[in-house]
Amino acid sequence: MTIIHISGSLGGGGAEQMVLQLANKSKDKIPTKVFALADLNDLETTYAKNNINYQFLHVNSFKNKSLITGLKLLRENIKNDQNVIFHCHQFHSVLLGIIYNLRYRANPIVFTLHSSVIESFTRKLLLYLTKPFRKSDIIFSHNAKNWFLKNSIVIPNGVNFKKLHIPKQRTFNKNEVFEFLYVGRLSPEKNPLALIDFALELNKNRNLKFRISVLGSGILLDNLQDLITKHHLEQIVNLKGFNSDIMPYFKNAHCLLLPSHWEGMPVVLIEAAATKLPIISTPVGSIPDFLNDSNATICNLPQFSTNMLNVMNNYEISCQKAHLLYSELKEHFDIENVYKQHLKLYNSLIN
Repeated sequence: MTIIHISGSLGGGGAEQMVLQLANKSKDKIPTKVFALADLNDLETTYAKNNINYQFLHVNSFKNKSLITGLKLLRENIKNDQNVIFHCHQFHSVLLGIIYNLRYRANPIVFTLHSSVIESFTRKLLLYLTKPFRKSDIIFSHNAKNWFLKNSIVIPNGVNFKKLHIPKQRTFNKNEVFEFLYVGRLSPEKNPLALIDFALELNKNRNLKFRISVLGSGILLDNLQDLITKHHLEQIVNLKGFNSDIMPYFKNAHCLLLPSHWEGMPVVLIEAAATKLPIISTPVGSIPDFLNDSNATICNLPQFSTNMLNVMNNYEISCQKAHLLYSELKEHFDIENVYKQHLKLYNSLIN
């Protein structure tokens, strides 16, 4: 068997992080290759460091010659591989996989959407009409089933719990600065601009000492920087850019913020759980299937700043919730278990 992961890019998002982890688990035992449609390369250094076979296809549109060039490049790189299985991640990758199969040879396709929401009805319809060309679609919880997905099998995202373990007990002294952390793409669905509203609301109390560190990059970076400057929040909201080494941030943080409009099952949420970091999140995607008021803080956006203050004032209780979440997710969401579930699926489709 040869595992071919087709990803939208090697960017630093949760989907791309999951591709990295799956490829890293299989590469020493099973021939594994990763192909990225676009040239975004936040994780390229990490791929090279882990000796993962990767290739950019340089597809910038499905409406110009870059698509044909990308298909030919993919063909050239896998034409001699045996028992190929495509695992296509996100919408454009599965379209490319299907087009490849129609143009060259048919390979079993596994598809992970990595989101609970598709805003475009056209995309939903395309996924529905192309069901016959896919063998199985992976979803993150039973509640994520949808009419445009096929033979849905539940396999969650996962992380290396052992690698992320932090032995030191989290504490907060009210004389120190409370560190909120945002990790993710700076894109509309992740809603990072809401961080400015939260900061302005909390900053009405001049006695509060807090900071929001923003770890990520994306199309809303300039908008976020402009709002920080406009409201003179340079000392409160710190833009850190993308960094593949997130452990120092998890160690120093007191609470993770996830104000997304929609999600699948965010890898950063599982990473936070593995480090026993308290979480405040919106109830979107598959998140409510695993997080609740006993193991995290789940709320809609209008209540976010109030709950940030509650976590600051009741930090010991928030840490108790984080410990409960850790115990609930550790086995099911550990990357070793998640990888085995993927491998079982791949083998079933080859055999």
